[in-house]
Amino acid sequence: MTTTRNILKNVTSSLLTLVLVLAAVLAAYFVYNRWTHRPWTRNGQVRADIVKIAPRVSGYIVEVAVKDNQFVRKGELFFRIDPSSYQLAVDTAQVQLQQAREDVAALEAEVKAAEAMVLQSKAGVDAARAMINQQQAALANARSESKRATRLVGEKAGSVENAEKKAAKVLEIQAAVVSARADLSQAEAALTSAKANLDQAKASLGEPGDANVRIREAAVKLAEAKLELSWTAMHAPFDGYITNLDVNEGQFGSPGTPIAAFVDSSSFRVDGYFQESKLKHIKRGNRATITLMSHPDIELKGVVDSIGYAIDPPNIADTEGASYLVPQIEPTFDWVRLPQRVPVRIRLEEVPATIQLVSGMTASVAIEPSR
Repeated sequence: MTTTRNILKNVTSSLLTLVLVLAAVLAAYFVYNRWTHRPWTRNGQVRADIVKIAPRVSGYIVEVAVKDNQFVRKGELFFRIDPSSYQLAVDTAQVQLQQAREDVAALEAEVKAAEAMVLQSKAGVDAARAMINQQQAALANARSESKRATRLVGEKAGSVENAEKKAAKVLEIQAAVVSARADLSQAEAALTSAKANLDQAKASLGEPGDANVRIREAAVKLAEAKLELSWTAMHAPFDGYITNLDVNEGQFGSPGTPIAAFVDSSSFRVDGYFQESKLKHIKRGNRATITLMSHPDIELKGVVDSIGYAIDPPNIADTEGASYLVPQIEPTFDWVRLPQRVPVRIRLEEVPATIQLVSGMTASVAIEPSR
């Protein structure tokens, strides 16, 4: 009887030990499987797009329309720089543009006057040529009459006085032809001079109207002055939060010197830094569960948006040389190689109104594998 009890006791103890061992193995397998196929990391951060707000022109700040950590809608005023000098530049540029238009109008009038002079000179040339043709026809007729009168005198049928008058008429018309040719030469010279003046006037004018370089240059200066005037008022480029505001009225603003940071309210996301060995289990579109250190009891939902394509592993390789092309690899003697961490961007789906997201907050991220 005692022997039977001892056997049952030993069997029961062995079965219990076997059950505990199997339970431990199953638990270990479950934890291992979950660890390898459901990537998780405590190395996560809330991130957002942050823009440095800086003046684009210099001047004293005369108005600050926002307060630190204030929510600002797109297009609302941040601050304003004294616009006095920039308004004067606009007024000056407008005067210069008007002056350029008047100068171009005067040059256009000179071109028109030169064109009229060319037309007048052409008319003079045409008139001189017509006069020459007329005088030459008259000369031919006078010579014919003179020959006839001379022939009649030889035949005793005409008077000597009439023949002399006809000969004198020929000489008179010849002189008129010479004078007409001189007038033609003078008219042609005037035409040549008028054409030269026209070419010079057109060269001085250039393109007519608003296409003229004088007007275009003045218009560009006016547009530049208006642009700089518009830069005296700095507005929100999108909805967001103004933070780290460091400006007061009366302070001098310099171009490119940041005076505040502006956080894009629509760009909040979570970057989880996963070991490279876990990336094979992470795909774009996977569901993700995020827990913030500030709210450990609230789980946020998100979706894997992308996986980073470049990291800078520390203490692995340095480059030397002017071109920085030759890598110098440091030897390692570690038995275990630590995996690098790669950023995985998580797009948040919905954030409760009770949670205030701050860029840089610590987060834990768990990825749910695709089924």
